[in-house]
Amino acid sequence: MDQVIAELAATVARKSEEGLTATPMPNVGLYKVSRCIDLLPETYRPVVSLILQGEKQLSIGDEILTYRAGHTFTAALDLPVLGKITEASANRPYLAISLAIETEIVSSLTINMPDPIHRAERKGFAVDRADRDLLDAWSRMLQLIDRSEEVGIMAPLLEREILYRLLRGPQGAVLRQITTADPGTSQIRKALALIAEHYSLSLRVEDIARTVSMSCSAFHRGFKAATGMAPLQYQKTLRLYEARRLLLNEPTSASSAAFSVGYQSVSQFSREYRRMFGTPPMQDIRTRRLD
Repeated sequence: MDQVIAELAATVARKSEEGLTATPMPNVGLYKVSRCIDLLPETYRPVVSLILQGEKQLSIGDEILTYRAGHTFTAALDLPVLGKITEASANRPYLAISLAIETEIVSSLTINMPDPIHRAERKGFAVDRADRDLLDAWSRMLQLIDRSEEVGIMAPLLEREILYRLLRGPQGAVLRQITTADPGTSQIRKALALIAEHYSLSLRVEDIARTVSMSCSAFHRGFKAATGMAPLQYQKTLRLYEARRLLLNEPTSASSAAFSVGYQSVSQFSREYRRMFGTPPMQDIRTRRLD
């Protein structure tokens, strides 16, 4: 399998620019980073990525995941993450492929599939080694970059195959959370959507639990199991990520960003920002812009 990974890496290195490169396949992206770097915080939508070279570290709530060449990362829920490239250089850049997961495809595949062999806790993300069948499907997907006339027919078929291989493997139980009708999982998905829509408002765990028809204790346990963080920690993370985005991309002050995302106290915002990102807001932004 090492040879297949090396061939995939060589293709991505040839076909990608620094950062994220779009491909003719609508849901597929190539990623190249030529130095170790702290990445900007972002919220991952359901996605699967295959690492081909280098190493990446993700912080999701209190959990830190490290994955490298040959590993697949799957996120089945909307997850705020902090990432860093921990192994990369100009000669051997970090290389990866990603596939945005379409809920409808997973749903259509699972209708006629038995329950997964590999059971998992109700976690919305996972890292595992890719097997040969999955790597083969990725190889055929990348070949479409030079076969634009085949993309319209073959890309949807290969998306289905990649997701099918994942559903049959160790990440199958995680991936099924995208569409499962299991009450606990579907209620957590509703809660995630509710918090994302109203993150700037003052929310209470009791009210969210009531809205999704769960007891407060069951909701708290299920939410933390799925996302790696408590409900209000998830809300705070969304607020701070959005504040950092505003500070980086718009001419705004720390106080304006704080109020925009729902903080009533600028000093509290500064404390929590520093706790998450390591430095006070404006110092962090100056450093990022210089970087």
